[in-house]
Amino acid sequence: MNIQTHRWQISRRTFLRGTGAFIALPWLEVMSPNSRAATTAGSMAAGEIPKRAVFTFWGLGLNGRDYTPTDNGLNYTMTPILKPLESHRKDFTVITGLKLTHSGGHGGDRTFLTGNATHKADAKLHISVDQQLVEALRLGDITRYSSLVLGIQRGTGFGGAQDNTLSWTRNGTPLPAENRPDVLFDRLFRRENEAELAAREQGNARQGSILDTVRESAKRLQARVGAQDSQKLDEYFNSIRDMEKRMETEAAWLHKEKPTVDWKGAVPKIEPQQSKTFDYRAYQRLMFDIIALALQTDSTRVISYMAKKDLSDGTGTYGHLGSPYDYHTLTHHAEDPERLGWLTKVDIWTMEDWAYFIAKLKSIKEGNGTLLDHTLLARSSSGGTANAHNNTMLPAMLCGGTALGVKHQGHLTEMDKSLGNLWATMVSLMGMKVPPGFMGGESDGIVKALV
Repeated sequence: MNIQTHRWQISRRTFLRGTGAFIALPWLEVMSPNSRAATTAGSMAAGEIPKRAVFTFWGLGLNGRDYTPTDNGLNYTMTPILKPLESHRKDFTVITGLKLTHSGGHGGDRTFLTGNATHKADAKLHISVDQQLVEALRLGDITRYSSLVLGIQRGTGFGGAQDNTLSWTRNGTPLPAENRPDVLFDRLFRRENEAELAAREQGNARQGSILDTVRESAKRLQARVGAQDSQKLDEYFNSIRDMEKRMETEAAWLHKEKPTVDWKGAVPKIEPQQSKTFDYRAYQRLMFDIIALALQTDSTRVISYMAKKDLSDGTGTYGHLGSPYDYHTLTHHAEDPERLGWLTKVDIWTMEDWAYFIAKLKSIKEGNGTLLDHTLLARSSSGGTANAHNNTMLPAMLCGGTALGVKHQGHLTEMDKSLGNLWATMVSLMGMKVPPGFMGGESDGIVKALV
């Protein structure tokens, strides 16, 4: 064996040691088996670069008249709302005609990644697409965070008119979303001192003891109740098991060093609010910056992000840029020219921020491609584009992923097909076998033109 062949190769998990500190290296091409020397590192092998999936939700739809192209193919005519993406034309596909059975109205958030019958009291809650990926690819064993669950509002919102999260466990438990950029950054990159780590270990142990006590009490109660209540207690036990799994994963990574990133100064503390003074643009671009870093450092490979809610969308509708209406009012425009004009203007501003995110991912080199090439970045809504809050003609878009096998089509029409088919396409490209009954039966295949 020629021991010279890979003498410069170093591990993905290599740390620099000095002055008592451990600093995680970024992903370098010299870490690849293809490397021959530190100064002339070869490109990474295709199988080494992580595959990522990002699902983003934009409640209340958008102005389909100024968004939906009238012609198909790579050379389709750019519409006013898509115009900010002109320079990225080859990096995404607009898909027109997709639907969701239980979407429409103001409660399609829950069905977006699950196929569930939204907020109906008798709905059987089950796992979301992002968490199916986590399970199938065992991402909890590979990355510090098996997934990131983000939103414009934090927590779950469970029990309210709309959820704050897109993500659900196999047991039907909602996963809380994080909406604070500074807190998210600290979770991903701030190094805790020994005292903080010890406090977290004690907190986990205390929480574990509480869960043990609660479980035993619930078991005693279950022996004394009827069948219907017993079933509800089973669901309760499942929620406890979900929490215990998350605690176990966190404990396993507690003493492993976090990656070092190039970030100057403190991350601004921006609290999203439904207010005309809220700078949604600054907030959104900050979140996109941190998401890009999370993917680049392989801190996670799956992200769900509710960037805008249904009904009270939480964004302030770019009031700081002059919009006089909230977004929900704009979607109920009643053909008023002024409201329609503002609806298009706000959608264009939103798309400018999306273009910023795409450009950010394209600027990060990985092997012979970019971070965008190795990321399946999806954008859609629970509300259609034909009019306010329909469950058809959902505004769907898939960006990036060319290194994973995506063949972009520019504008593609998939009339009356399910949004679940787009999700099936994405998970297949990630390496997950699509199970029977995927998305509650919302999918009947993949979007073949994309692969």
